[in-house]
Amino acid sequence: MFQFEIFYPLAAQKQTRWTKDGHAYDPSKKDKERIQWQIRPTAPAVPLSQPVELTIIFFFKVPKSASRLLRAQMLNRVILPDKKPDADNLAYLVSNALKELVYDDDKRVCAEHIYKFYGPEEKTVIRVRPILQAEPLGLRDVDDII
Repeated sequence: MFQFEIFYPLAAQKQTRWTKDGHAYDPSKKDKERIQWQIRPTAPAVPLSQPVELTIIFFFKVPKSASRLLRAQMLNRVILPDKKPDADNLAYLVSNALKELVYDDDKRVCAEHIYKFYGPEEKTVIRVRPILQAEPLGLRDVDDII
């Protein structure tokens, strides 16, 4: 398992933009580069080329205006950050930034867990775990779903 911590306030993945002359560009390119810069020193020597389970935990700072009671509830995960940016848009940026650095392609992500919490500092914790079968994920009864 690989675990990374990013101490940079993340923004959601922005939509591809087009210039007046018809060329496409990625407005989130700098955000991806900042993520890669922090991950590169501890990334695997060779990107993983097998199915992986991706867990991403986004920690948001408690607002300064929060009372002592509200702050305690936020830090104890009684109150969760149900505000923008959306968790799936944040995760999309992270999963694309890990591509070709931690795993060879984001198609390798077979299980994804995304969490948003309040914390004492703003950071993102990323865990990438190679998986070989669905059973370790708790999916013993997949056949019942199908």
